[in-house]
Amino acid sequence: MSKKSVYECPHCGEKSFNPLTKALAGGLNSQGKVCKSCGRRCCNGKVSTIVNAVIYVIALIGVLLCYFLVNNNMTAYISMAGCIIGAWLFGKIFDAFFLPMTKVIRNDIRS
Repeated sequence: MSKKSVYECPHCGEKSFNPLTKALAGGLNSQGKVCKSCGRRCCNGKVSTIVNAVIYVIALIGVLLCYFLVNNNMTAYISMAGCIIGAWLFGKIFDAFFLPMTKVIRNDIRS
């Protein structure tokens, strides 16, 4: 039995996604990305949403620590921006390379 690829469409089973399209597919609250093979929408699953929430909470703590503990304003602003950009990048990297795609569960999207 072959291992399922993280880039396979959950609807048709074709490997129609690459790391970039998977990273930009979004979580459960997004519209997802359209599969090139079957035309149905796919997104990253619940674990992706949870991991991104944890990453952004850690970034928020980093921003607050920079705000209260760094005396130099320019250094504090650069550190805060680094926390936010780093959280965004870590979230996208996690989405691109870990865990398979899932079906979109939004009711307002026809999949």
